[in-house]
Amino acid sequence: MKTPIGMALILSLLLSACGGKDRYKDIDVNKIKPWVPKSEPLSKYGNHSPYRVHGKVYQVNNSPEGYSATGKASWYGKKFHGKPTSNQEVFDMYKLTAAHKTLPLPSYVEVTNLKNNRKVVVRVNDRGPFVGDRIIDLSYAAAKALDFVNDGIADVHIQVVKSPKDLKTNPIKQGLTYLQLGAFSDKNAAYNLAKKASELLGIETFVTILSTQSGALHRVRIGPIQSESTVNQLINKITTNGIPDAKVITE
Repeated sequence: MKTPIGMALILSLLLSACGGKDRYKDIDVNKIKPWVPKSEPLSKYGNHSPYRVHGKVYQVNNSPEGYSATGKASWYGKKFHGKPTSNQEVFDMYKLTAAHKTLPLPSYVEVTNLKNNRKVVVRVNDRGPFVGDRIIDLSYAAAKALDFVNDGIADVHIQVVKSPKDLKTNPIKQGLTYLQLGAFSDKNAAYNLAKKASELLGIETFVTILSTQSGALHRVRIGPIQSESTVNQLINKITTNGIPDAKVITE
């Protein structure tokens, strides 16, 4: 699912993508620090799978090596600068980063602008874009490097160059604490609760699907959560806002 940056992106992507040049610092792309792609640990946040946005279910890609795609790219910037990404890092519009719907976080991707053959390597740390047929959403800096800031949209080819090092050996981390808000056989009830909690708390709320003898069980969760004090704060807030059945799960 998405954090506030990702969810807000759905509503304001067109504004950011078409942001006028005068609204942004005119950076020298030659001075932007490039990434040295490496296999980082899988992010604790933003990799929950499957997740659902606007009625569509997405599955995080567990085998991203060699993944490539061709399609349209958009960009986002000032409105989200300084806000959390899906893996709970801070979005910096002047760094070479990106949002993708299914690549594991973080991944490094080479993006080629097919109009001018410019290339840039970005670090994927966010989810999206969930608008139209766009396959990747780039930071302002990445869009500048590819020279399509004024166009707003570009035809691109993307290719994974590095993915998380522990993805295959440990795709789901063990011994982590989650707050489970409810479990439902009705998937609509689960996703409605997830949406409500996400809007209320401003953090990622996701749904995991457990197969049982009586059918699929849709579990609404938040986490992993790092401290007991955070757990208590979340329980207090959601309880006072009409979500009474939360419980702590460790697995």
